[in-house]
Amino acid sequence: MDKNIIFALLEKYNFWDGNMNNLGYQRKEYLEKMVSVIGTSNLIKVLIWQRRVGKSYILKQFISRLIQNENVPPKNILYLNLEYDDFSFIRTKDELKTVFDIYRENLSIAGKIYLFIDEVQEIKWWEKFINSIRADHTLDIDIYITGSNSSLLSSELATYLSGRYINFPIYPFSFQEYLNFRWGDRNKGNLLEYMNFSGIPELYNLPNRELQMSFMSSLKDTIILKDLVKRYAIKEVDLLEKIFFFLSSNVWNLFSINAIARKLHSEWINISPTTLSNYLRYLQNILVFYGVDRYDLKWKRILEWEKKYYLNDLGFVNFLFSSFDNYAGKKLENYVYTTLIQHGYTVFVWNMWDKEIDFVAEKEGRKIYLQATYLLFGAEVIQREYGNLRFIKDSFPKYVVSLDDITLPVDDYGIEHVQAWNIEKIL
Repeated sequence: MDKNIIFALLEKYNFWDGNMNNLGYQRKEYLEKMVSVIGTSNLIKVLIWQRRVGKSYILKQFISRLIQNENVPPKNILYLNLEYDDFSFIRTKDELKTVFDIYRENLSIAGKIYLFIDEVQEIKWWEKFINSIRADHTLDIDIYITGSNSSLLSSELATYLSGRYINFPIYPFSFQEYLNFRWGDRNKGNLLEYMNFSGIPELYNLPNRELQMSFMSSLKDTIILKDLVKRYAIKEVDLLEKIFFFLSSNVWNLFSINAIARKLHSEWINISPTTLSNYLRYLQNILVFYGVDRYDLKWKRILEWEKKYYLNDLGFVNFLFSSFDNYAGKKLENYVYTTLIQHGYTVFVWNMWDKEIDFVAEKEGRKIYLQATYLLFGAEVIQREYGNLRFIKDSFPKYVVSLDDITLPVDDYGIEHVQAWNIEKIL
């Protein structure tokens, strides 16, 4: 492509005139984290999570912050969103370098360059370009990239960037962000509305449920067809979609791979445990599902052969499965899990004989145990939820989380009852 055309495209999509519109809802928590690392040019900043959680908006909000608050000259900022059709010609590191060189040549930049590449996984060998400019001692550059695939978070990212990065996981709207956006109070009614809706920001701008359902269906199709089928060269698309729907309707259950394969077989879906294991891993890689390992309290080890699966966002069941209207208890459990990880906890499940602890959560040397139940109605439910926690003899905090209107007093074992809409107070 002609250099003049490329530069014209860069002018079209960048903010060199200093004007920025349509920045969306300000996600202050993420912005403050990013502001705190301004100046650490030796580290690459990585924003990553599921599609449509608002990574691009956060990048633009941060760019605006650089211009308005940090006095960065607008032309010192290069923003490339590789999902734009106009940038579809950029598919390899060499083409990316060409674009970067054209930017520098045309603007004769003095001072630090701030480079933002949105959906970097679209570029073949992107890591070689990033490492090259990061290591170039003649360049003063601060690099920010986003991606929608968890493989950029773990083995690939560690290999590509050799530990020289900071990761910023971006989640769907938390309950607090939902309240801020809706101007709502922290109470049971609003939590139920949140659990029956979604944290995907784009849904909040759609005026009715029909459009919201259509959006979530399209998002599901994009995830399956673009992120999975293309990346992993999957030929059995129908089977993959069945696995997606099966897992969506069976989240929150403790399963082994063989148990899932048997259950699918009972529904006339034939799949080998190996193929199933691969598909489940792929669905976790695109950050739609979390596979949560079972924790052995006695031996203090992780048992990876059994997992519970939770959704990154309840919108997939709320808008694609009408039968989930009455699954408030399971949705509450999913909400507790996502709240824990949004607060930086590593989470496990615990199950032994007839006893189960919903969550064993650890963070910076702290450990807490939580049971999540819809309502503590009756002595049997109270005994089950509290009794399982009483079985654990260590001194770490233990909680029962529910949607009851009245808070129960702390019991003789020190177990606290927490109303679900106030769970963040204990985190």
